[in-house]
Amino acid sequence: MIPRLTIVVPYFGATESFESSLVSVLQHRPDDCEVLVPHGGDYDDPFDLSDEVKFVDAKSPRLVEQIAAAAMAARGRFVHVVSDGHLATPSWTESALAEFEYSEAGVVVPVVRIADGSQEIARSEILHAGWSRTTSSVCQLIGAGTAEVQPRQCLRVEGAFLSASFWRRDLLRSLSTTFQGDDIIEASLVYGLLTKLAKWRCVVSRESTLLASELECAFAASDYESRIRGNQRRLQAIADHLGSGGGWSNSFGRFVTTCFSGGLRPAIGRATAPLATKSISPLVQPSGVLHADEQAETLRIPVSELVEQCRAA
Repeated sequence: MIPRLTIVVPYFGATESFESSLVSVLQHRPDDCEVLVPHGGDYDDPFDLSDEVKFVDAKSPRLVEQIAAAAMAARGRFVHVVSDGHLATPSWTESALAEFEYSEAGVVVPVVRIADGSQEIARSEILHAGWSRTTSSVCQLIGAGTAEVQPRQCLRVEGAFLSASFWRRDLLRSLSTTFQGDDIIEASLVYGLLTKLAKWRCVVSRESTLLASELECAFAASDYESRIRGNQRRLQAIADHLGSGGGWSNSFGRFVTTCFSGGLRPAIGRATAPLATKSISPLVQPSGVLHADEQAETLRIPVSELVEQCRAA
């Protein structure tokens, strides 16, 4: 039987946090799914989980390449990535998969909350619910530091972070060759912008919750924020490469708007984005992404009507 969903739990070195993530997925996984563990050839399955998990040798310790290898091996129509330190919660996939009923939905963003040990999961602090571009940042965390993602914030979402995301499998496969770097935030920006250019929608599922431990998670809120603030030059160069508005002519305006809303360091980074153009260009290959109009649709024929037609014939 072909599963509807493939859940990908990559292993890239942090054994304890990886195993916490995998255990939570196996504990709460839905019936109609398969679980893949891509790795760099260095995980020996000490708990003998081969009956429940399929291990995929990606021949690389890099997370982006492991996700790409898992996408190629996935049998499910949809692929969900749960990386180190992210913990599944009861029924967390149901509302996310329901969003794919809209034919234009290509990627669905769960709400990632801090695992603080409380029983009130729905009220714990949000790490992020995807990202968007703002005047203060090329990659602003949505909902960070709040208890609830507002509907207006959901309307602004532009992409998910690869470390915690749901995808149409064929879209994810087509994106897997578009970024040759190893930075997960840069990859998330590339995938999100190319998904948007291909006319797919990115949707936040407010009822789908993943937990993340600040101590165990490789992508804790503080780490995300510091990496994004310190990498505005390259992130802005990626956005310019895939869109318009690049070059030195817009640098002063970016500096002013970012300085007032985001601080001096990000402002300097965005203003000097043209300096990163040569290093970014070889890493981003935007061709070959599955367009929303190219997806194969399954036509649902009501059984009762089909029976009546057969009788009439």
